[in-house]
Amino acid sequence: MTGKAAVLQAPGKFCIEERQIDIHTDEVLVQVACCGLCNWEKGFYTGVLSGAPCTLGHEWSGVVREVGSDVSTLKAGDRVTVFPDKLQGFAEYAAIKASYCFKISDDVDLYEAFAEPLKCIITVLRSAAPEVGDYGVVVGCGPMGLWCVQALAGHMLAGLIAIDVDDAKLEVAKSYGAAYVINSKKEDAKKRIAEITGGHMADFVIEGTGLPQLVASSTGLLRVRRGRLVLMSYYEETVDGFDFRTMADLGAIITNPQPAYSEDGLEDTRRAVELINNKTFCQKDIITHRFSRDDIQEAFEALVNKPKGYIKGIVVCNENM
Repeated sequence: MTGKAAVLQAPGKFCIEERQIDIHTDEVLVQVACCGLCNWEKGFYTGVLSGAPCTLGHEWSGVVREVGSDVSTLKAGDRVTVFPDKLQGFAEYAAIKASYCFKISDDVDLYEAFAEPLKCIITVLRSAAPEVGDYGVVVGCGPMGLWCVQALAGHMLAGLIAIDVDDAKLEVAKSYGAAYVINSKKEDAKKRIAEITGGHMADFVIEGTGLPQLVASSTGLLRVRRGRLVLMSYYEETVDGFDFRTMADLGAIITNPQPAYSEDGLEDTRRAVELINNKTFCQKDIITHRFSRDDIQEAFEALVNKPKGYIKGIVVCNENM
């Protein structure tokens, strides 16, 4: 089988190539529906991360077209999302081990069913360990923060609080279940959280902005005695001058639930797919920009220099699946 794939030839330069795709006996051939644009992969495009020439893309879903001779769990026509074993999602077709594929319900939009980065949301939430009656805070209402809000919304928490500097994103967070929203540019977040919680403060804070200077201020939102600070972001810059005395005074716990934190990536993916299939995760108002595979250059330029209103972008690799 041959198929077109976007190849990053050098930092800042993509091309579309025709490539031969062969599957091993334990693999399936998937026709890719779409692949999400990820801030981490932006590093390859900008040259911060080495690797070019290479293919990219790990947030993808599609339809099985062929199965290897040893595969019994999937068949041609199955709709799947994946726990990726390589970067290859910006392509017409991709070969992947059957054990890394998860079935998507027929009533779920395939173009909104990427298991990554939702698997990472599960890793983050298991790290945050929300308990009944907790006050939870999500700092940053980008896609990751909004997915955290969706998963945490309901009646278990005493209060779910979203913080951002963009009123439009805060409105989205509120529509997804945040009980309180705080624009930290307009009001003192620490003071407001003290008011909301009656002085208790946050049982856990998920920091999702990627801004190093907000790590310290997020720590200050925690309660005394084992409040949990969860560093969801991947920080492109070093966090300088962090005062651990605040952590010591609060008796706080800090976790860094990046992919390597997960004890079992496939299990976290399974949990994410369960929430995809029961429609806990909703992409309405989160996927704001769609690009074709042939417009991959434009897609990554938008990822690097986010236009007004940008929250999450995807690349459509095959239409009408």
